[in-house]
Amino acid sequence: MRTAVWGAAVLLLGCTNVTQMQQRYEGGDQRQLARLMEIAARPDYPYATRRKATRSLGQIGDPRAVPVLTELLYEFDQRTTLKQEALGALARIGDPRAVPAIGRMLDLQLYEASGDLRVAAMQTLGQLGGQEAASILLNALRYYDAMLQRQEQMAYRGVFSGEEMAPNPYGPYGERRADSTGTRMPGPPRVGVFGDEADLSPVNMFGMSMEMPRPSSDFLREEQAVARAALVRVGPEALPLIERLLVETETTKSLQRDLAQIALEIRGAVGADSAAVEPPAPAANGDRGALPAAGEQVAPAGGAAPDPAAPGGDPAAPPSAE
Repeated sequence: MRTAVWGAAVLLLGCTNVTQMQQRYEGGDQRQLARLMEIAARPDYPYATRRKATRSLGQIGDPRAVPVLTELLYEFDQRTTLKQEALGALARIGDPRAVPAIGRMLDLQLYEASGDLRVAAMQTLGQLGGQEAASILLNALRYYDAMLQRQEQMAYRGVFSGEEMAPNPYGPYGERRADSTGTRMPGPPRVGVFGDEADLSPVNMFGMSMEMPRPSSDFLREEQAVARAALVRVGPEALPLIERLLVETETTKSLQRDLAQIALEIRGAVGADSAAVEPPAPAANGDRGALPAAGEQVAPAGGAAPDPAAPGGDPAAPPSAE
């Protein structure tokens, strides 16, 4: 009991000291910045105290803290809240030197089950801005588009119903399903090591199930939306990179439409709730087309040309014959 009380007192004292250090720095004591950076960087300090110091560094906003904060992004720890505090601090400081480190952290986080850090990192890139941040976010959009396309291709759908279903009557991974009466559908017997029929599923050395969950595209779409919003936030600096990607790189139709829409949102030609637009048509010289200019009408998905009588249409064009 005494140990727990003493630990809580030390933790509270550490947080209080961090607050005092920040107040002294704001009062003109520049030495407190080095002390706060040391607390944030040292793994032997209480985790909550390090988080408090990291948050204070962001509130102070001194760019000298950027190297310490970016190092926290690579720290080996299953807990993610310290890294999230570091990303928030980097966003508040606004120094673009942090962008490459955030990109490398995204690479390391690619296969983590939780997307919290990826989401926070992409939001920070949007706040920091610049072409380097835009390039990373474009790579993220290409990745999410490719993964969603792959998920769609892997989905097994009924020929007549069009509904997603298991690729065999025994369910995913060969597990036999029950029919409409509750009776298990017939299938090959599953025999245990000693010859007893059993409903086997993979287990680890502790006897816990290792059954893999069916892949879901929900988190991909959520993170894709975050990357998209962050790229829009980067603003006009992203436009040359978007245009270069559309012109020089083979991309899917869905990604082309999304990038064209992002470009229009950046330029303020359409709102966030406007309908999806078709990508620019390839030019005669083989280019895949340039981005639509602000205020330019874009053909809808059906490919129909703008109405000459509509606002923005060509008044000199002859009316179409009925």
